[in-house]
Amino acid sequence: MASIWFVLVLWIFVIYPQYALIKVIQASSCAEIHTPASVVLAGSPVSVSCSIQDDCPLTKGKDFRVAWKMNNHFVPSNLSYQESNRTYGVIIPSLPDVDAFIACAVCEEENCQIVNGVLVKVGYPPSVPKHLSCSLNITSKSRFLCKWDPGQQMANLPTNYTLHLFRVMSKKVTCDQYLIPPGAHFFLIPRESYPLLSEMEINVTAVNIFGNATSETLKLTPMETAMFDPPEINRIEADVLGCLNYSWSLAKSQQWLTTAISLELRLKTVDNQQDKELVLCFTKKQGIKINVCDLFHGINYSTTMRVKYSSLSKWSEWSDPQIAITLMKAPTGSLDTWLKVDDQNAQLYWKPSKDFSANGWNLKYTVESKKPKNTLCVTQESHCSFKLTEKVEKVYLRATNAAASLDSTEVPVYRNKGLGSVSIFSVHPQSETSVLIVWGGTPASLKVTGYVLEWRSLCETPAAPLSFTLMDKNISSTILTGLRPYKPYEMSIYPKYDKGIGSPHTLVAYSSQKAPSVAPELNVMEISHSYVKLHWDEIPLEQRNGVIQGYTVYFWNETNNIKVIKTEETSIVVRHLQPLTKYEALLTVHTMGGSLNGSAVALATGHIDGIEMVLFVIPACIGLSLLVLIVFAYFGKHERVKMCLWPIIPDPANSSIKRWTTTDSVQGMPPFKEEKEPVLVYLSHFSLLDMDEKEPFKSDYVKENQWSLDSRDDSHSSFQTCVRNDSEHDRNSVPYATVVFGGPYQNHSSCPPAYVRSESTQPLLGADDPGSPPPYENVSPSGSVSNVQRFTISPQNSTESEANEEIWEAFPMLRSLEIRDTDRN
Repeated sequence: MASIWFVLVLWIFVIYPQYALIKVIQASSCAEIHTPASVVLAGSPVSVSCSIQDDCPLTKGKDFRVAWKMNNHFVPSNLSYQESNRTYGVIIPSLPDVDAFIACAVCEEENCQIVNGVLVKVGYPPSVPKHLSCSLNITSKSRFLCKWDPGQQMANLPTNYTLHLFRVMSKKVTCDQYLIPPGAHFFLIPRESYPLLSEMEINVTAVNIFGNATSETLKLTPMETAMFDPPEINRIEADVLGCLNYSWSLAKSQQWLTTAISLELRLKTVDNQQDKELVLCFTKKQGIKINVCDLFHGINYSTTMRVKYSSLSKWSEWSDPQIAITLMKAPTGSLDTWLKVDDQNAQLYWKPSKDFSANGWNLKYTVESKKPKNTLCVTQESHCSFKLTEKVEKVYLRATNAAASLDSTEVPVYRNKGLGSVSIFSVHPQSETSVLIVWGGTPASLKVTGYVLEWRSLCETPAAPLSFTLMDKNISSTILTGLRPYKPYEMSIYPKYDKGIGSPHTLVAYSSQKAPSVAPELNVMEISHSYVKLHWDEIPLEQRNGVIQGYTVYFWNETNNIKVIKTEETSIVVRHLQPLTKYEALLTVHTMGGSLNGSAVALATGHIDGIEMVLFVIPACIGLSLLVLIVFAYFGKHERVKMCLWPIIPDPANSSIKRWTTTDSVQGMPPFKEEKEPVLVYLSHFSLLDMDEKEPFKSDYVKENQWSLDSRDDSHSSFQTCVRNDSEHDRNSVPYATVVFGGPYQNHSSCPPAYVRSESTQPLLGADDPGSPPPYENVSPSGSVSNVQRFTISPQNSTESEANEEIWEAFPMLRSLEIRDTDRN
């Protein structure tokens, strides 16, 4: 298949063009074609004629016609015509903007065969030359060179250029013309054709067969276009304080020029002694000195120079630098100082104030005390440390250069400590290299005389020197510039009082923040079946890029059950994990400028070991055993447990005395021990009744059911009720019990005494309560009351006594009513 495609492509690109060429050659013998011009201006009409030969095989004995094609498209028939018997022509009213191939074709019916053709090219007038410029090169042989941009050109259409130079000579305008060689777009004007210092005009004209175009006229003075070589600084003299004198000259090839030219001096201090660059302009003739004053004293200056002819000219290159030193004198101005005293150790920092000038080199500083006179330190740095005795109240700082010394700066020594600090101190970023610092709030009892703001970088090696600035007492904010972005700075503010220096307020700040450069690495410190302890180290200070706001730990298992833990510590304990489970943890660290994720850590919890199993199983078994015992005790001793926990309290309204047997259980009462002495029972109301067999029940205090009492002959006796009617208040009360006697009570004919219920409505079981009523008493018919300790029953024999004891055991509440040693009828 590939070989077939190869043969086809070969036929298209090699064989077919040869075949078509043969066809055209054969066809060309049938006709001749002619056009007046092979290149025509775009948009112009063009005419073409075609002459058919008599021996053309396409026309012999055939009825044919001639058609025209332009760029493979038929031309409308109304544009063609027949000039003679076998000559045909066509007129194209307007050619397009591209070249056109016009062909003559012999047609038989619908079948047309091209017999000849001609290519008519389209042309344009020349483009206007642009960016004409001329420059003078001043050397021993001056050259005046002009060049221009020809614009768009036609390769098959030649264009000729001519340079015209107009100048005034003897009040006449002369014009010199220079024909430019083909293909060149520049021209070097001969020296005799132009003046150096006079104005002249120059332009360029382009010409082709379709027209011409002229550039804009350039007006210039040749010297103004000259670019000088770098000048030379021959000598620099420092003969006056703060001044330098310069001797200079042009390059050797240009020293013939005697007119005044423009100069520019650039002075820069060596090693940035003063971060300032001076640029001074002058107009001088060659050989005249240049004097520069108002310079710093004792400073090394590096000077370079360049020149040009006029303001319209181009500057030359800078000359080689030359170094000179101004004269020195004693330093001037003052120094800002900051003294920090800790017991006998002192640190003094200083810096030049705005008006300070070293005025020389080899500047050194001396710190000394006068009382006692002692030199504390000598250094070329901007700080020093020394010891201070208790007698020293002031120290003095003196700056000295190679010429003289500056008057000493007095620095008072404040030893007071613990004075109040500012209560407000905050730092706000302003840009990547600056912050706004705000402070305020000092103790009202102290008089503020000023503030000292100090700062230093925390991540420089070696340690960065301390920087400080002094503030007026009325200033409460300032903008600190020149900071490095994403780097921490320790900043402190000290209030200055008339009695000493206050305590500092310190914080760490950044001018700008971003996400940390690195993330902490998670470490598994301890892991068990139910918890894991994770720990990570703090990020190095130089890689934090901001204040750490906190950490977030993401913890998840295979089922994507995610726990999110936020903390400010560097360790956490994750609890309530499942044993034998795989987990992954990810740590994210945050700053005000962004967050950074660390790498995920995979871990797996273990199984429960033997000791943990024992510690879990033993308490569980003990608890389960206690639960089982409690359940069995509850159901096995239900009544006893119930009596211990919830004893039954009798309801006085529904209580009565009835017959008790030994088989009846004492429900709802705690066990009673016989050996205990009987105690008085305080009842709220007791009625003592002696019933006559013939007297019916009359009192509402006696229930309709009769009470029976077991006797030796198991007989039942009838009882009569004799009730003492008490007051209306007692009648409305509910009796707790009624005591019934079967016969006369102690042979009295009158009604037996009755017990009267007290006024109290308190419960009957609180005998020890101080609010309980007094013991019940017997009330005689005459209204007198006899003190009765207890009721007794006189036993008739031992059997009856034992039976009564059984009754009292079954009915312990009536034991207090027992009456002994009393005759019964």
